[in-house]
Amino acid sequence: MQSANLDQTRAQIGHHLQFLGYEVSTDGKMVLARHSTKPNIAVQAFTEGVLFTSIYSCEEIAALDRIGFLEFINQANRTATISRYYADAQNNFFLEAWYAGDYRQVDFARFVSLWEMDFERLKQVPGISMYLK
Repeated sequence: MQSANLDQTRAQIGHHLQFLGYEVSTDGKMVLARHSTKPNIAVQAFTEGVLFTSIYSCEEIAALDRIGFLEFINQANRTATISRYYADAQNNFFLEAWYAGDYRQVDFARFVSLWEMDFERLKQVPGISMYLK
């Protein structure tokens, strides 16, 4: 994708997410999507596709019980379809998913549906209420 195409992709994704009930804004080259019952999403468009990222703060127990926290993350990754989960050095919890290629409405709708299904599965992983805020 060229720069103009990246702008178009960001606009298309922003409109699509608005249609799904997200409040959408832009921050430079990033689309920010907020929702009252779904994860907030930072969307970055690249020439090869789009990266969805959501970040959650963790409870102090995530640092104190690092092994348990990492086991929770491993279990979450085992249940995910398209998402991947990891923690940074500050024990922030990241949800990410990669949408490959250009925006196509039907394909992107499937991607968002799978992203949301992964989030619902994540909420069922034992330990989520202990580790995530």
